[in-house]
Amino acid sequence: MSVQFSGWEVVDDGASFPGVTLGPSQKPQNRGVYAMFHGTSVASARQIIANGFKQSSGGMLGKGVYVSRDKRKAANYPLKSNPSDRVILELRVRVGRVKRIDRDFHTWQFTWSSKYNTAWVPPKCGMKSVPSGLEEDCVFDPQRVKVVGIAKAPNTAIEKELQQLLAKGSNSPSEGAGGATDVCSLCKRVTQQGAPHVKEECWKCGKNICILMSKHFCSARTSSALRPSIWYCSRMSLQFFGWEVTYDDDSPLVELKATQEPQDRGVYTMYHGTSVANARHIITNGFQQSSGGMLGKGVYVSRDKKKADRYPIGSNPSDRVVLELHVRLGRVKRIDTDNHPMQYTWSTQGYDTAWVPPNCGMKAVPSGLEEDCVFDPKRVKVVGIAKAPDTLLAELKQLVTNSLGNPSRGNGGAASHGGVVADVCSLCNRKQLQSAQHIKQPCWGCGQNICTLMTKHVCVKA
Repeated sequence: MSVQFSGWEVVDDGASFPGVTLGPSQKPQNRGVYAMFHGTSVASARQIIANGFKQSSGGMLGKGVYVSRDKRKAANYPLKSNPSDRVILELRVRVGRVKRIDRDFHTWQFTWSSKYNTAWVPPKCGMKSVPSGLEEDCVFDPQRVKVVGIAKAPNTAIEKELQQLLAKGSNSPSEGAGGATDVCSLCKRVTQQGAPHVKEECWKCGKNICILMSKHFCSARTSSALRPSIWYCSRMSLQFFGWEVTYDDDSPLVELKATQEPQDRGVYTMYHGTSVANARHIITNGFQQSSGGMLGKGVYVSRDKKKADRYPIGSNPSDRVVLELHVRLGRVKRIDTDNHPMQYTWSTQGYDTAWVPPNCGMKAVPSGLEEDCVFDPKRVKVVGIAKAPDTLLAELKQLVTNSLGNPSRGNGGAASHGGVVADVCSLCNRKQLQSAQHIKQPCWGCGQNICTLMTKHVCVKA
């Protein structure tokens, strides 16, 4: 699914959202937050409320915290104890990744915690170790289980005492915060010592944001002939525990007809018409910005080979070469009217490419053929010769082959990409410049070291 992304609305598996109540027979969803119950003794209830849960040493599903969405299940515990010593704690449980265990001697019965956060035994699944047939869960990490209420207590006095303990614990500013010292002014979450939140400007609207904010809707908008008045900040709810993104330098090559609208960050086949001498120079050293033109500075290209075949205008056809290109568009601005307010300023407004659609009526394009202007020459790479004088075709093709085989040369090479390449980032495997080292930090969910330019990170604790 392709989306234009200028903001987010996320649901994380923290305790910031109320627990969802599911029927015992309903399947829990990965990363859900659910209301559950735990039966224990009065003394253990005091200990749990004050200090949190601890893993059991074992059980039918191995180590973990045993809970249930069925209050009747929790009411049976502690087994064989006096009912006057039984307390049912109401919980909010962040289940993370869930593994269904629904038969005796299941392959994952005791090893699920190596890949999953919670094991779920559905009701009436026939397991001999669950003779009651009631729903049960085992949560490996005790920190995923939080006491939020007292569902049942032996008497009013004990219930009141436990409620007071719970209220005291809930009001503690250091509860679960690991030595928290402050609250982030943007996301309103507790920050921890040694781990301040990353704050930066939104790349679209410029607003200050924290990367842990649960919602940010970019205030900028876009429009097009096909989608008049589409807001970038369309509401979209996602469960977010990492990311998987496509950067415009890794996108698959797409072939579009000249009449089709190019998409932001697309990589397209295009053409550029030039002289034989200039073709040799471009292939060897890469493109350079024109000093001006109908769209200002940049590299002028087209998806329509007929357009490129006209250049250089007024030259002898025997001195014309059409270069085949791969172009990384970045952000695209449609310019389709004479005296467009952004006709010469698009490159200063956050756009990488200006696109003039065919037959749009602009006087500056009497041919009516599709045209593009790419501001950064490094976004344009020569990959072939679409047309050349017969006597020079082999020579130019060999130049292209040599250039593609030596990325340190021109033609979109990386060695002069705005700075000296220092090395390759060990996390994202992209080249990093001495002047722009990649930002590396631990994932706030699982603690794994990540680079902010990684194309994929799925939090293992989600």
